[in-house]
Amino acid sequence: MTEMRTHAVEASIRQLSRRLARRSVGADPVKDGRDGLRRCPDLAALERAEQLALTGTWVWDLDTDVLIWSDNMFRLLGVEPGSVAPTPEYVIGRVHPDDRDRVAGEVETARRKAGLPDPVYRTIWPDGTLHVLRSFAAVVDGQEDPPRRLVGAVQDVTALCESEQRTAESLTLMETLQSAAPVGFAFVDRDYRIVRINEKLAEVSGAPPHEHIGRTVAEMVPDVWAQMEHVYRRVLETGEPATNMEVERRTHGEAGSRHWLASYYPVRVDGDVLGVGVIVTDITERHEAEHFRAAVMDTMVEGLYVLDGQGRLTFMNSAASKLLGWSEAELRGKPMHAAVHFQHADGSPYAEDECELLKARTQGRSVRVMHDAFTRKDGTILPVAYSAAPLMSGTHVSGVVIVFRDTSVEHVEEERARRELDTLAWVGRIQDALDQDRFVLYSQPIVPLAGGQPSQELLLRMRGQDGEIIAPGSFLPVAEKYGQIREIDHWVISEAVRLAAGGVRVEANLSAVSIGNLDLLSLIERQLRDAGADPSNLIFEITETALMEDVEAGTAFAHGLAGIGCQLALDDFGTGFGSFTYLKTLPVTYLKIDVDFVRDLGSNPANQHLVKAIVGLADGFGYKTIAEGVEDAETLALLTDNGVDFAQGFYLGRPAPIAGA
Repeated sequence: MTEMRTHAVEASIRQLSRRLARRSVGADPVKDGRDGLRRCPDLAALERAEQLALTGTWVWDLDTDVLIWSDNMFRLLGVEPGSVAPTPEYVIGRVHPDDRDRVAGEVETARRKAGLPDPVYRTIWPDGTLHVLRSFAAVVDGQEDPPRRLVGAVQDVTALCESEQRTAESLTLMETLQSAAPVGFAFVDRDYRIVRINEKLAEVSGAPPHEHIGRTVAEMVPDVWAQMEHVYRRVLETGEPATNMEVERRTHGEAGSRHWLASYYPVRVDGDVLGVGVIVTDITERHEAEHFRAAVMDTMVEGLYVLDGQGRLTFMNSAASKLLGWSEAELRGKPMHAAVHFQHADGSPYAEDECELLKARTQGRSVRVMHDAFTRKDGTILPVAYSAAPLMSGTHVSGVVIVFRDTSVEHVEEERARRELDTLAWVGRIQDALDQDRFVLYSQPIVPLAGGQPSQELLLRMRGQDGEIIAPGSFLPVAEKYGQIREIDHWVISEAVRLAAGGVRVEANLSAVSIGNLDLLSLIERQLRDAGADPSNLIFEITETALMEDVEAGTAFAHGLAGIGCQLALDDFGTGFGSFTYLKTLPVTYLKIDVDFVRDLGSNPANQHLVKAIVGLADGFGYKTIAEGVEDAETLALLTDNGVDFAQGFYLGRPAPIAGA
């Protein structure tokens, strides 16, 4: 069909060329050419032919470098007729980058030698879709020397290329199965001629595979054709498979017969049945067939079970038993839907009449489901993907074969990929917030319990595009992982210095990544100097975890801060014990008692002992203590009685935006 269309288009091109060759040269060759096309009495027929063949036609004057396109030529490049000036350079610009140099070289060769090959190349439409085009070209007037005009056509072969790719993949799979499978395979066309056959099936006639090709099934096995002819005809006429059909053949020189179990499947391309695929198993020796079945079933990673016509289990392989937790004996004769398929993954009921597996039994067609759930014997949910195919006895569905696999790992991987995509989206949101100055600081008061100067902890937030306030837990882990935390820390330092310069005593949190930055101390010192801020108004908080990640860098940073005149608070103190060794060498001003030891202080004697111990340890080193997470008066009183110096929490003040920030 494609060949006939191509010939029709080539004839139209020749006709168009003769008409264009006779037209007079006007002031505007492109306009004149298009006007000439419109005056062609056969234009409608030509355009119809182009649309049928997915082609466009063109004429190229090599002296003036002017191209004339038919309307459909514009459409093949994804633009409206007349919306762009037809030039070779425009076409080259639409060519896929991987093909562009080759096509540009061919165009340049055409200019020099007045000849153009028949290239196949990919183009990208303005809407971003990919289309494959094939060009045909010819000389308009063979009497010119050298020729100065070319005429040609372009055909969209995208669908053809995709079809060829699918065909190649199918053939590769078929060839692999043919060579490796211990069963017979063949493909027979609509005239019952053998197109493909593997060695296993060729053994039936005794001739090698190559002697079967092109010959009819009746020629190769005339003594059994009568048993098979009606099956072939039914499959070709109805497009429905015929499975598990037994074929008998009398043997020559031996007593008895040989028997095969054959299944016939319609082979479709674009909805048309082109022939029949045949799968044949030799079942002459039943014990060999059983041995083969057991070998296949026991080595399969996938679970497989077979249902009868009423949905009851008749067979289950070892993999299915392992995945479901049931033995075959426990389930044999029982409805499998009620046993393993009665609920969805979320535990909601799954009615049998809503089940895709039912269609394999009631409609006699194969089904494939990528996301479903079976229930194990212990009641846990098993995420599965499965395929089901009906077992046919003549035209009657006698059962269903189900092959399934555990998709737990796939679900975990999908979830991991989804989280990774979410994370990458956060990277962009964080960078936008940095570029658009959408980070904000909240503050929470730190109240003295036994005298001292009050202060406030600076807490970072992000303002979303719609004005919503986003908590740091949503973006700080991403910023730390993808290297954005230093820029955020620098912003926090700048804001903290600005507040300290106004006489406010503030505490600012720093990440472990920033602590290891050798330039951070000089940045803090320079900003304090430029702002004229009192360094004693600026307290930096680092966590025990951050300190322990790089003790040497943390120690150097702590001493550097002390040298500048700033103070240091060790945050979340008490959650680890590795840092105790370094307390005597670090110039720490405050130990912040972790909220886990404060939240239920009134009812947890163990936490009371820990708080007392931390206060005693701090007193011994000359440090002040700050308790976080104070949410009621009782906790505040206990902290005061135990000698804690400062407290913060919802009871004393919730985090709030800094005025003027």
